[in-house]
Amino acid sequence: MKKWVLGNWKMYKTFGEIQSFCNEFNNLLKKDKLVTKAEIVVGIAPTYVGIIPFGSCNKTTTLTMAQNANAEQQGAYTSEISFNMLKELSVRMVLIGHSEVRSHLHETDATINKKVLTLLKENMIPVLCVGETLQEFEANKTIEVLNQQLHDDLANIDTSNVENLVIAYEPIWAIGTGKTATTDVIEKTFVEIKKILKAILNSNADKVALLYGGSVNEKNAPEILRVKNVGGVLVGGASLDAKKFYSIIQSIPEYSQAKVK
Repeated sequence: MKKWVLGNWKMYKTFGEIQSFCNEFNNLLKKDKLVTKAEIVVGIAPTYVGIIPFGSCNKTTTLTMAQNANAEQQGAYTSEISFNMLKELSVRMVLIGHSEVRSHLHETDATINKKVLTLLKENMIPVLCVGETLQEFEANKTIEVLNQQLHDDLANIDTSNVENLVIAYEPIWAIGTGKTATTDVIEKTFVEIKKILKAILNSNADKVALLYGGSVNEKNAPEILRVKNVGGVLVGGASLDAKKFYSIIQSIPEYSQAKVK
């Protein structure tokens, strides 16, 4: 099964900074045959205005992602862009339901569900983000919250069409805080997520890639990526630095295995 290392740049990087990142990242990655050999999918989600410049200066197999989009094809939705517009820019992967979008933009599970269904219908890859707050975590409501989010966000999904679905568990209390869930917590939570997906998707649940996100960096990535059921990571701040992001890619266990073969 493919492994995933995805970067979310949030509201960072000007045109010049994107060019500088690409110059360094291109030199690090474009000659690395092990990434392809190990079946590692690398993606970066710049801001909307960064999509074109990143796509132009990126000379590697790294996919250009988007941080969100509107499920409607067109219409009176000032400030929004559609999936069709993204497809014309060669974007095939989109973050959906990120906690900052849920909280700051008040995006509902119904809206998130519509976006997930639209992306899959358009043969694009939704990276569905789910996770609990610190208050919910401390009240032992993590599984309850994830169960509700996943059932609502994946409502009416075609269970035979989930090979393009990626789910990122991002405990909200670990995003941008420097706190990271322990490997024990991550492992137990991923076991529960697998159970929830089995109830929703039946046997097709095993086709869904599960990622961890939340203060992932070059230091803790190796340990996180060894946790059972973790198929990759969604990286925030560390993805802004080419060397740190490349180091995380090299932390994928399959990368080292490919190096030995």
